[in-house]
Amino acid sequence: MDIIDSVALKKTKGAGVSTMEIGALAAGLACATGVALFLHRTVIVIWLVLRGERTQGWGVKRELIRSVSAGSSSRTVFTFAFRTPEGETVEFKDRPGAFRYEEGAPVRICYEPARPRKRATIAGPDTWGPVIRGFSSVSLWGS
Repeated sequence: MDIIDSVALKKTKGAGVSTMEIGALAAGLACATGVALFLHRTVIVIWLVLRGERTQGWGVKRELIRSVSAGSSSRTVFTFAFRTPEGETVEFKDRPGAFRYEEGAPVRICYEPARPRKRATIAGPDTWGPVIRGFSSVSLWGS
């Protein structure tokens, strides 16, 4: 047996994984998952802006959601709608960032024609809030 192999064998015999190592591994995995989801969402939004169908839509409602568990934090979720060429009205939620949209306000929508209910966004050259605000958009992850 090689000297290096015997030293490695002695170090691993009886050595278990500590709670701290498991915690660090779990935290690293959670961070990697979050980054992967954010990148996935960003790629989808960019694809929709560059290749998706564009249409005129409108703001349906603005909803303030307060988090009880996080103290006094709150966030605003906007619902938008548009009509497909077939005449179907599609509603989806998006977080436009710093922009405020009122009910009935016109907005440009980019969507995937094959799955308009699953993939739609108001992101574009003048509105990158849905990308910056994270991956909480229902429109890109399904209803």
